[in-house]
Amino acid sequence: MRERLNTSIQSISLVLVIAGLAWVVWSASTTMPQMLKYLLIIVALIESLSLYLVAKVYPESHTSFKMGIIAAFLILIGIKTMLPSMFVPLTITAFAINFLYNFYTNNKRRQGAFKRRAGKRMKIR
Repeated sequence: MRERLNTSIQSISLVLVIAGLAWVVWSASTTMPQMLKYLLIIVALIESLSLYLVAKVYPESHTSFKMGIIAAFLILIGIKTMLPSMFVPLTITAFAINFLYNFYTNNKRRQGAFKRRAGKRMKIR
């Protein structure tokens, strides 16, 4: 159940990003850096919720990667002020990496190949 909800949440975040970018194209009032800043915040929150839902089911490598992506989204907000010329390309690249990884993990999960392994416990002899 949580995996299906996770997939739905990730699909919603993809649709949200596409809608935000379409808004920039057809609206003259919002600039691309402004919209990307809002999208970074919203997608970081959505990815945090997604990570919370499946952290116990997906492997630790997934959890580490998702935490890195969330941190990258928040760091990109700081890059907006420090290096504005690189903000748009870096943000689009981060979104692309995130969404490609989401679809990769969803397909691996459906195939049953993406599971958390039971940890080895220390045995005292």
